[in-house]
Amino acid sequence: MQYDKAMLKSWAEMEMWDQHLERNGAFNDYVSKEGWQHIEQKYFREVKRRIESCKRLLTEHDDACIHYTLAQLYDRGDMNESTDLLFKRGVRFHCIRAVRKNPNYAPQWTLLAESYAWVASIGGDSKKVMPSMEVLCEKTITMDTGIDSRDPRVHRRVLWLINRAITCMKRAIDLEPENRRDNRKMREYCRGRDELIAESQKDGFRQRI
Repeated sequence: MQYDKAMLKSWAEMEMWDQHLERNGAFNDYVSKEGWQHIEQKYFREVKRRIESCKRLLTEHDDACIHYTLAQLYDRGDMNESTDLLFKRGVRFHCIRAVRKNPNYAPQWTLLAESYAWVASIGGDSKKVMPSMEVLCEKTITMDTGIDSRDPRVHRRVLWLINRAITCMKRAIDLEPENRRDNRKMREYCRGRDELIAESQKDGFRQRI
């Protein structure tokens, strides 16, 4: 496969799952469950195809561009398929590889921050727990993580993840200080961290900040 950076850029910017569904009419009232699934699986098959192509490229060109593209593609994978996709393990792995090779590209830090924040939002990474998820046609997701949010260990894990998200987003903002979306996300992460600390103090267990 030829190394085409323009193609990789287009892959990294490919439409998200919900955009694909909307563009192909999956949210229309007349679409059956089978029709919805057909449209959805067409998207996920293309994501998988592109991931495999990038993996082949990595055997010859181990660089930040391919790792970042892979991270973006894994971010679009079917989270119902495996815990690796649900917990954004591929996203985090390839983002970390990308920023190590090129620490001066802000979008890599942004995606890494968002992946940490996502894992924090579902109670932390777990190799044993595969939450049950139900996607509704109204573009909402209901999820039962099976994790006790009152457990002090969960609070510590989530706090660590949020702090990682803040650290990574700060790097992105240092590189692109005028990025309003990243600045808004940073405020959200800081607010979430402060609320978690306040909650832990109210519940009477100690946290390492």
